Amino acid sequence: MARDREYPSYLTCVAEILSNSPAPLSVDTLVNRIARMRPVGSGARSAVYQALSKLYQAVPVGSGSFGWLSCLLPDQQFRHPLARSEIRKGALLLDELEHAVFFPQFFQTHRPDTRLISVELMGGPTLQVHAEIERGTWALRLGQAFVKWVDQVGGTAEDDLLIQVKDAVGGEYGMRLQPKESRQEALIRKRNVVLSRAAEQIVGRDRKSRAAMPVWELAGALIGQSVYGDEIPPDDMHFVLHEYSSLRLIEDAGYTTDGQDDSKDKAAPSGRETPSKEERPPKSRYGFLFENGDVPGFDQVFNGNGHPELPSPEWGRGDFAASDAEEDSCEAYQAYLSELQECAPDMTPLNHAEFHLLEAELEMLVSLEHEFGFLMPEQERRKNELADRLFIDPDYLLGGDWDQDDHGDVPFWYN
Repeated sequence: MARDREYPSYLTCVAEILSNSPAPLSVDTLVNRIARMRPVGSGARSAVYQALSKLYQAVPVGSGSFGWLSCLLPDQQFRHPLARSEIRKGALLLDELEHAVFFPQFFQTHRPDTRLISVELMGGPTLQVHAEIERGTWALRLGQAFVKWVDQVGGTAEDDLLIQVKDAVGGEYGMRLQPKESRQEALIRKRNVVLSRAAEQIVGRDRKSRAAMPVWELAGALIGQSVYGDEIPPDDMHFVLHEYSSLRLIEDAGYTTDGQDDSKDKAAPSGRETPSKEERPPKSRYGFLFENGDVPGFDQVFNGNGHPELPSPEWGRGDFAASDAEEDSCEAYQAYLSELQECAPDMTPLNHAEFHLLEAELEMLVSLEHEFGFLMPEQERRKNELADRLFIDPDYLLGGDWDQDDHGDVPFWYN
């Protein structure tokens, strides 16, 4: 056991590498860089996928490629429809997307983030602000300086606030006001359609065992797809998904495609103008107060099955489809299917029970090696054969890299 603690966990390695990379990295690149930090075995790719599934800021940007949310945010722009109470009080109510934009590390632990961020108001002052609770919802307290700025530029509750990310790591942002009259409705509608279609694809690919995809995970994935990289941002995310997409919002769970009529192609509303206050969905529909992380679905977010980018467990199902259709799946089996699809797509996968039967045999051999300090040659060959077939790093079975659910050695979530 002691020798395992000499090396950083895969979770630590992935977090450190991605958070220090300005550009997204492939899983192969992650494995190669991890090899410089610790020994890696035949199950390294599976271990990397497992680590990625536990890191909120590890955002999929393409097939087998991931970026760090804070590094993906710069130069993306977001549209915030101003409410009369926000102008009066100088506090912006944050939905899940905006919370991820200003405090990208918050959703790793769902605990308050006390960092100060810098907000430059175009033509006005630069403010140092932090998150607060306003009317039971997370908010950005901008104060009287913001109220005076809105008044000086002639802003009203029908206008939009455009938010630009300059440096998410350093906490530097910009805001400018866009009057209702200067909205480019046709272009905004196009951006709304792009957002809705991207969201449908992301939620449709989500393979975790849960009722719906949490809004904050969907928000991170949309940022990873550069949906907000255009100079003309779409409308409020909840409004767009309600009006333009076929997704359904489940209270306290997130968005799902379940129960939708796929044959119906829901067209974007024609001549759509700025949504009125009554039409806009409420900010943070879930009573967004996660002070202690004790919320519905919280455990699934960080200990759920798989990752949105992992292939569907239905891939390659052959003769065992009927018998295994009702069988419970799990995180390890999802990772195995992902590896098999990528490395040997023509090979028939083990079913869930077969996978765990061989996994138990591998665990037994690893335990014997740990207890006696060696294996006989035929046992060593069998161990390596099982490790290769199951895409499992034998080192992880000793507990060194997989007992890190508390993220105790990862210095990236000090909230």
